[in-house]
Parts: sequence; structure tokens; C-alpha cells
Amino acid sequence: MPEAMLRGARVQYRSYGEDKPGTPVLLAHCSLAHSGLWKPIAEALSVDRPVIAPDMPAHGRSDLPPAGESLQLFAAEMLAMMAESFGRPAHLVGLSLGGAAQSRAAWKRPELAASLTMIEPVLFHLLHKPGEEPPVYDPDISDEALGEALDEFIGAWGAPGRVKEMTAERRAYFMRCYRELRLDNAWVVARPQGQIELPDFARLPMPVFLLGGAESQPDALRVLDAIKGVLPGARRRDIPGAGHMSPVTHWQDVLAELQAFFAAAEADAAAVA
Repeated sequence: MPEAMLRGARVQYRSYGEDKPGTPVLLAHCSLAHSGLWKPIAEALSVDRPVIAPDMPAHGRSDLPPAGESLQLFAAEMLAMMAESFGRPAHLVGLSLGGAAQSRAAWKRPELAASLTMIEPVLFHLLHKPGEEPPVYDPDISDEALGEALDEFIGAWGAPGRVKEMTAERRAYFMRCYRELRLDNAWVVARPQGQIELPDFARLPMPVFLLGGAESQPDALRVLDAIKGVLPGARRRDIPGAGHMSPVTHWQDVLAELQAFFAAAEADAAAVA
């Protein structure tokens, strides 16, 4: 896998269709995963456009964020760097953690985004009233308690009923990623200084697509609806029968939705060019 460096941290990524002329696509995966999650979608999209799918910080073969830094904030900085490497605006797409990080990249660097697609971004603070401080998980817990929390997390968001099927190696990887996620929990559920809020979404200038799984966790869909509430022009869809991991379980449906959205966004851009 090719790699890039960001402030001393290694970022590994998968690259497809490097020489294709279409509008590029940058794909950001969820927590506990790696860039291979996007492989079928990336291969299909790269028929006519370049596609990059990086391993998020602390995931896959990418390094941890620099000591003391937020995983999500560093991920957004990394995604902006990868988007900039295309040399022209790209469609930014992210699932869960990746969706939250892509939203921040688009907010801070709107000139890099031809569009923004968020698939159930983990931005649960948006479900609370402005100024209300949601509770944050205590990151300083034992390995045993972390393992129990991990099992509950996977059961709710990833693969219900499959926790006990994991190999020791895979579980160790999940534990490492999940500990980093717990350390960064404030950026998932709360309002640290600099957190993106609904008025920031309302000012996004690029086309926005809000995609969910119809059978996903209700709060995940409520986040999408909250953003839609301040972006009435955003596209909003749910994949029938899908849960949180729709790019894996229903990748053909997600691909079709992305292709339709990209075509519409590109046609609108050409009309005003």
C-alpha cells in the first residue's frame, strides 16, 4: 500500500483509477475497520474516476495520532491532506467516524469538496440542545471493562451475535482501536471547544448527501435528520434492510446511491460553470 506522512505520522491508503479523468472520490471508513471496507465500492467507482481510501489514524496500517491529539481532529486533517493531493475538488464520503471526520474536513476546507456524503456520522451531540453538555464515557477503564464495552459496541453497531467468533488477533486489533475511540469520546458525543454544530452545517456550500440504513440505531438516523433540518436542500436516503454497516452489507445499494448523487452534483456544477 502507498503511504503519506502527516506531521510525523504514517498514513497508508489504497488508490484506484489514478489516471481516470472524473471527479475524484475520497472514502473514509468507520472505527474498528480499515480501508479495505470500501474495496468493492472503490473498484466500481474507479472505472471513470480516481479513488483514495486511507486507513484512518490508529486503524489498519496507519499510525496513531500524535501524542495527546484527538483522533477525529487528526483524521480530519489527514483527510484534507489526501483530498488536496487530487489537485481538484473531490467527493468526500465517510461512514460513521469517517463521516464525522469528513464533515469537519469539508467545514474547514470547503474548497476541497465537490460534495459531502455522510453515512451515519457519529455526531451525537447534535441530538442535544445548544449549550447542553452530553455525558462522556470515562476512558480510564480496565482491559476487562474495555472488553465488555467493546462487545456491547460491536453488538449494537457492527456485527450482532458475532463477537464470540473473533480470532484472538482480530480481537486485539479491535481492542486497540476501541481504546483510542474511548480516549476520543468527547469528539463523538460531546461539545469540546471547536466542535462542529448545526449552524456550521447550515453554511456548508457544497452538495450534501445524508445516507442511513433503515434498520440502524435510531439515534444514528436522528443525527442525519437533524442535519437535514438545517440543510433542506440536502439529499436524504435510507437503504432498506440495512443497518449501520450498509457499505459492507448492502454495498451495491450504497454504490448506486453514490453514483446517482455524484452525477447530479456534477451536472449542477457544470450548469453553473
